[in-house]
Amino acid sequence: MVPHAPSIRRYPTVPRCPRRPALEDTMRAALVTEYGPFESIRVAEVETPAPAAGEILVRVNAAGVNFADGGMVLGTARRSAPPFIPGVEAAGTVERLGEGVQGLTPGQRVVYWNPLPSAFAEYAAVPAWRAVAIPDGVTDEVAVALMVQGTTAHYLVTSSFNLQAGHTVLVHAAAGGVGHLLVQIAVAKGARVVASVGGEGKARLARSLGAQVVVDRTERDVFEALKEATGGEGADVVYDAVGAATIEQSLLATKRRGTCVLFGGASGLVGMLDTSLMQRAGSIFFTRPGLGDYLRDAEEYQTRMADLFAWHLAGTLKPHLGGTWGLEGVPEALTQITGGQSLGKLIIRP
Repeated sequence: MVPHAPSIRRYPTVPRCPRRPALEDTMRAALVTEYGPFESIRVAEVETPAPAAGEILVRVNAAGVNFADGGMVLGTARRSAPPFIPGVEAAGTVERLGEGVQGLTPGQRVVYWNPLPSAFAEYAAVPAWRAVAIPDGVTDEVAVALMVQGTTAHYLVTSSFNLQAGHTVLVHAAAGGVGHLLVQIAVAKGARVVASVGGEGKARLARSLGAQVVVDRTERDVFEALKEATGGEGADVVYDAVGAATIEQSLLATKRRGTCVLFGGASGLVGMLDTSLMQRAGSIFFTRPGLGDYLRDAEEYQTRMADLFAWHLAGTLKPHLGGTWGLEGVPEALTQITGGQSLGKLIIRP
């Protein structure tokens, strides 16, 4: 049974002092004191958390930036009440073990995803079952790029749809954090990838990753290009992370009895949906998955990450690192990812 999530911690501020490498009573963190614009996030000295029973304390080396972080800060997708530290995934070193933790040791490198934010800080206390040991040969930056966005790509091609050689795939936002990994995995599986991107720089990245057809949506209609590339049949599976702006066309772009997967809402959340479009497209299947249902327990964390690590070490899967910031750069990183300006994975190094 999955343990209950820990209660939300409060983060009282204390007078600021310089960053220190040793474990101290306080740490530096990016702090959200009220919901609002990213520019209101400030770096503050806060109390270092202590791991509760079943938790580990991680010294954070690299934290991952995700689109959902923006909604948590703005208050449009709330998970914690202010004051809180944003960020839901990080790679680093186990510093301390809470009571009852087994299978991990202090000094071990791990990567984790925890839905309750706390990662943009020097330390984070997280449930031990959500952490995965990082193998030799994998950097912290790569490990964190493979956690939220990598496991998302993994379940999309294994659980949401069993992607096989010969399938045609349409990937929206193909140069983004999930998209650029999804393209590589699909190519490695022998699928034909039609990649939708916005801008020449993103188009170059998608081509370099092996996408057979790359469509710059700022210059050409994506769905016309897909129909042309498939002789009018459409894609066996459409992966749509854009949402409101594309979903109806994505349904119609799906091949008869194919699958359309909506897994994000970069252009806005999808509200009402005309289900007759699924019949018009050819009795297609539609699903709206979420990561939490595909990382339900420690076994799913371990299994999905083992595949991703193996693919990376074999040279099949190479995360593109699109930028690195310190804690002071959290507002800029969030602006980039929520504004569709990012390429690959964005990293915060506390």
